[in-house]
Amino acid sequence: MKQLFVLLGVITLGVGVACKDHLGNGNGCESTVPDYVVKAQDNLTYDLPSLTVGLQKRICWENSGSTTHSVTALVTVTNGMKLDTLWNVDGQLGPEFIVVASFNTTGDYPYHCRYHEAQGMTGTIHVR
Repeated sequence: MKQLFVLLGVITLGVGVACKDHLGNGNGCESTVPDYVVKAQDNLTYDLPSLTVGLQKRICWENSGSTTHSVTALVTVTNGMKLDTLWNVDGQLGPEFIVVASFNTTGDYPYHCRYHEAQGMTGTIHVR
């Protein structure tokens, strides 16, 4: 349980549902009033693949296209065992699904799209 407490102390994370407009379309990060928005794009990139932010700044990831994407923390493998990085997130992005995070500890927080990692769809949040 102590390890879980340390992990939760690193970030504040939310996977949410974006509000819908009258056409049934999600409005993405707009309703969360983030400090930064990172968009997953149909060309298999994040529009801000490297982002440097301050402590407790709100970052919101949304899908700006029609291809399925996710925000998934990179995993390291040691002696055949998978270990999470400093943060634990695996959220699918869609017209109605967003991921919001704020970090309470400085460091580098790498992530990828679980569907397109092989195509190089990766990013890193640098918290300074």
